[in-house]
Amino acid sequence: MRDKFKTINMKKVFLILIIFIALFSCKQSRQEADDYAEHTVDINNPVKISIDKFITDFDTIRLEVTNESLMRNASVIHIMDDRFYIKTNRSSGIYVFDLKGKYLFKINDKGQGPNEYIQITGFEVDPVNKRIIIADSFSKKILVYNKDGKLMDVIQLDFPPDIIAFYKNGFVNLYSGFKRFFTNPKMENYNLHFLDSSGKFVSSAIPKETPNSINITNANMLDCLENGDILFQPVLSNIVYKISNDSATPFYAFNNLSKYKLLTKKDKKTIELIHEPGRTNSFVEKEKEGYLINWGSVIDLTDFICFQFSGWRKTRYLYYSKKTSRTILIEPENVEGEKNLVEILMSQPVAAKGNTLYISPSSDLIDIVKGKLKNEKLNTFFNNTGFDSNPVIISFSINFPEE
Repeated sequence: MRDKFKTINMKKVFLILIIFIALFSCKQSRQEADDYAEHTVDINNPVKISIDKFITDFDTIRLEVTNESLMRNASVIHIMDDRFYIKTNRSSGIYVFDLKGKYLFKINDKGQGPNEYIQITGFEVDPVNKRIIIADSFSKKILVYNKDGKLMDVIQLDFPPDIIAFYKNGFVNLYSGFKRFFTNPKMENYNLHFLDSSGKFVSSAIPKETPNSINITNANMLDCLENGDILFQPVLSNIVYKISNDSATPFYAFNNLSKYKLLTKKDKKTIELIHEPGRTNSFVEKEKEGYLINWGSVIDLTDFICFQFSGWRKTRYLYYSKKTSRTILIEPENVEGEKNLVEILMSQPVAAKGNTLYISPSSDLIDIVKGKLKNEKLNTFFNNTGFDSNPVIISFSINFPEE
């Protein structure tokens, strides 16, 4: 009887142990999946949607051309105090216009002097204190301007900055994508570095998941919010972090329910992208295998978040409703409606204000659709856009289908 009782107890202990291990494994799996993010963002299969029903209230903005303001493209656009702050691919200056397109001034301090930059490798705005910050990895310095373009401070760094953003009384260096070689080993293997007001390294956060070379980065991998917080998504990350209260915490985590695949932590350890002819392009291979490639692009609106999955040849947009937590995944090539209108309005969003998104279609795309659009307003607008024009900007709202 005693042996039988002992056997029953052993079975109970064994069963409890199995349950404990299962729960622990489940907890580990969940932690690896979403790192306990505050919000889960489902990725469902792409939806069929009409361009006429999805995009509403679009308007056109022509940037004024003067001898000082003529530029070929708008690669990075930030909005602050009803102004566009624009960097071009040449990275020589920051052009400033009002939201109607009137040219205001230009930050143009390129040079070799102590108060000049060699080339702008990153720039952000501070919506709380109304400042602009320029990062120059060539001269290892950051330059701080007020919203009217007056130079306020120049800070020499002991490392090449990537993209610098203001944070409380100091800065954060957001490092994602291509490999740097920091002299401080505490910086090399992390995506985020906290700096004090003099630019000195304080601490790191977010361990880097891509040890191999990813030699392209993304200017839209962060969004500086009106309250001073920062949303940041490292290249290829399935997590969007919120930088707040002196830490970076998982805020949005993707939950993949679609027919596509997301990169696992194991995938990220081996993937690489060398942007040179004849070299292996892991991004092309993964895209062919059905993976969603995320360059790290997050745009915050009042009621929505726009995430961009942009591989080598495929682009998809994931919209998330803050009110309902619903999402829609959109493939531009499958959007219904007039093809040329879809080509224009499905261009990559580059900025947002409230619930309004802004795009800047390339001059090549404009040349393709010129004279072919059924929309008379857009047709006239593009017909009056030539080689001597500045980049154009189009604003629009989205009609998110809640059912």
